Amino acid sequence: MTPLSRRLGSDARASGLVIRPSNDASAEEILKGYFSAFEGNGPKGRQVTIVYVWDVLDQTGNRLNRMQGQEVVPVRSATRESDPWAAVPAATMELIAAKTISDYLNWRDSRRG
Repeated sequence: MTPLSRRLGSDARASGLVIRPSNDASAEEILKGYFSAFEGNGPKGRQVTIVYVWDVLDQTGNRLNRMQGQEVVPVRSATRESDPWAAVPAATMELIAAKTISDYLNWRDSRRG
């Protein structure tokens, strides 16, 4: 999750967003993320699917929007890992972070205009 957090922070700052703790009363919106990863067989062999959901909440916890997606990565190791997250490269988590900030900005801008 470190690559995700790092990229979320850098993309947010580059877009003029300020990241605050969720208990900061000055935060207009809170993003709460949920992630799961599972391994399966795909058309090109073993793969891990990462499913992610971000809820945009107001200060009282009401959901304003939900953003979601998934990424699929091949399992390159010949050995079977018990943890599907072990097969997920940092670049995939960074991609999810970039999509998250982009989706959030698109949603936020659509509310304003």
